[in-house]
Amino acid sequence: MARLPLLALLLAPFLAAPAAAAEDLEGPLNARFKGGWVIVRVPIASDCGGLYTNNEVHGLGTDSRGSHRFAAGELARVERVEVRRGGRVDVFLDLAEQILAASTDGPFTLYTPRSCKVQLLVDSPRDTALAGVQAALDELLELHPQARQAEASPAWNGRRREAYPPDYERTLAEYAAWKAEQANLAVAARIDEAIEEAARIGDRIRSDPEYLDAFAAGVAKVRDVYFGDCASVVGARLYPETERGRSPAWNDGYRDGQLLAWHLELLRRLRACHVPVPPAPG
Repeated sequence: MARLPLLALLLAPFLAAPAAAAEDLEGPLNARFKGGWVIVRVPIASDCGGLYTNNEVHGLGTDSRGSHRFAAGELARVERVEVRRGGRVDVFLDLAEQILAASTDGPFTLYTPRSCKVQLLVDSPRDTALAGVQAALDELLELHPQARQAEASPAWNGRRREAYPPDYERTLAEYAAWKAEQANLAVAARIDEAIEEAARIGDRIRSDPEYLDAFAAGVAKVRDVYFGDCASVVGARLYPETERGRSPAWNDGYRDGQLLAWHLELLRRLRACHVPVPPAPG
C-alpha cells in the first residue's frame, strides 16, 4: 500500500511542471494585455448573450459557432489571459461596441442593445517561452493603452453599434399601449372564464349533509392559496384534491368547495390586474 504515495511523490515534479509553467506565463501576459485595448486582427464571432463565445484560432482565421460575426479589425478590451495545460492560451475579450438584437412581439419589431464577448483559443506556439507566446498574441492583437488610440489605428474596422430605426420612440410608445391592451384582454377573458366556472359549480351544490360538510372542508383547504403576481394569476389553474376512502358524495363536495372558493378568490385578484393603457402617441 505504501507504493502509491511513493509513486505520487516521484511523479509530483512532473505533474506540477505544466501548472507552474502556466503560472509563469499568465502573470507577465496579464501584466501586458489585461485591461488594454486591442484591435483584433482576425474575424471573430459572438453569441452576444452575456457569456464568452469560443473562437478557435487557426493561423489568421477563426472557427466559431457564434451567431453574430465581426470582420477583422474589431475593437475590444482584454478582460484577462489564461494559459491552459498543454500551452493553449485563452484571451477573453469584451467588444467595445454593442449590437442591436431584434425580436418580435405581435406586430412589433423591438431592438435590445447587447454586449458581446469573445474567448480566443490560441494553440500553443512553437516557441513556448514568454517572448514566443507574446509574439504569437501580437500577431492576433494590436495592443493600445487607450480606446481612442486604438480607434486611430488604420487596422480598426470602424464598426459602431447600429442606430435605432427612425421614429423608434414612437414605436416603443405604440408597443407599450398595445402590450397594456393585450394584458387587459387576457384579464377580461380570464374573468369571464372564472365567472362561468363558478356558476357551473353553484348549479351543482346540493343539500346532502355529507356533501355540504365536505364542501366546507374544501373551502377551508384553499383559503390561504397563493396566486403570485398578475401574470401568474391570469394563467393560474386549480387541480382539486380528493381523499382516499371517502364516499363519492363526500369527494364531490370536497372538490366543489375547493373550486368555488378558489374561483371567487381568483376573480377578486383578477379585478386588480387591469393596467392603465398609455395614450397613443400623437
